[in-house]
Amino acid sequence: MQKYIIFIALIILLSACSYGTYELNKGLLNIETKPSYNVTYNVLASNNASISYTDESGSQKILEKISGDWEKNIVLKSGQKVQFIVDSKDKQLSSVLVDQKAISTISKTGKTAHYSLSFVLP
Repeated sequence: MQKYIIFIALIILLSACSYGTYELNKGLLNIETKPSYNVTYNVLASNNASISYTDESGSQKILEKISGDWEKNIVLKSGQKVQFIVDSKDKQLSSVLVDQKAISTISKTGKTAHYSLSFVLP
């Protein structure tokens, strides 16, 4: 009987946790092939988000303690692998656009969220 009580308590504890993990790997994007692409990263976070994104040189840049509205526009070459990661608490609205077309958007409220998106430009 004690095993069941511990099991039920564990289930209640896990269901009360407010953490969401969202990892998307889109692979090679099915868009027109061009020499370069305009990539836009957008984040609206209520407090202290951590952001990692692929920059013009192909390396990852990490920003800490981002609050409010953040946007970064960069030009990436064809064939570039892109990775975008956001960790935030409370509220998060994140999106990635390629040539002004949304590749992915996520909106979370009231949860700690880890959002990871990766794709390859054709």
